[in-house]
Amino acid sequence: MLLIERHRPYRLIYQEALLARTSPAHKNYPLLKEKIRRRSAGFAGELQFDRVCAEYHAGMPFNIIPAFKIPNYQIDAICIFPSFILIVEVKNISGLIHMDGDKRQFTRTLNGIITGMNNPDDQLYRHEKLIRSLIGGNTPIIGIAVFTNPSAVLEIKNIKRHVIHLSGLPFVLDELVSRYRTAPKIDSEHYTEQLISMQPPLQLSIPPTILYPLLEGVFCPHCPSIKMNYSRNYWRCPGCAAKLADAHLLALQDYRLLIGPTISNREFRKFTGMQSRTNAWIVLQSCNFQTIGNKKSLRYVIPEMDLRRSMK
Repeated sequence: MLLIERHRPYRLIYQEALLARTSPAHKNYPLLKEKIRRRSAGFAGELQFDRVCAEYHAGMPFNIIPAFKIPNYQIDAICIFPSFILIVEVKNISGLIHMDGDKRQFTRTLNGIITGMNNPDDQLYRHEKLIRSLIGGNTPIIGIAVFTNPSAVLEIKNIKRHVIHLSGLPFVLDELVSRYRTAPKIDSEHYTEQLISMQPPLQLSIPPTILYPLLEGVFCPHCPSIKMNYSRNYWRCPGCAAKLADAHLLALQDYRLLIGPTISNREFRKFTGMQSRTNAWIVLQSCNFQTIGNKKSLRYVIPEMDLRRSMK
């Protein structure tokens, strides 16, 4: 089985950086925090799905492509078995879930509040058509909606596709493997490589202009609201007395996400609050980043990082 590692969504990494640099008193702060909560919950559900798939043994190999993306489409997971392809929509939401196939309606009732949402059955229909058009042939393509939150209560009406709790996934996979055991075999490796090759490389767009002042400084990972001071080759927290040599890396990640992919000594000093040009030069040199320009025009190219994932 090939299980490609699922990376955190770029949008989530960006929003976390923006939240860290937004004052808690700003009107955007609560909304941004809620967006991160929802996106984090969705990603956590996808990781739960990945773990169940990794533990599943059907007696035959199958491949998983997580977070398949091409323009205008995003599929949570594509599972390529020897005789069929499974298109998966993962939902990590709680409450009473009602899906009506006749009305094409999907609602969630939680704490007495009914909320309409995008219908995963319609999303699966659209994604099935996409994959069928991409690979051609008569390979069976099956859509399934998987709810990963154990507190979700499913009320399904007139839906032909599987709509299940994550705990039931091994049972449904066994059913599908048995159903298509005598179907013509497909070249799963070929289809996997074909679909992966169709995904364009990640193009990081120029960060949008943020219309309010960003918080500056290097913040303590243990005390996120406290700025650290640089002294004797270490960043030191006045709150918890933590002493770190590389605390500036998270600030540089934020700068890349929110402002741009390169930074000068002057810009670094302004963003981190460091006063000494020499100390800033020492810190930036220690990062071993690629550089462009020279002398007064010297800029450091900040690589892609996801440091907050390791802090969870």
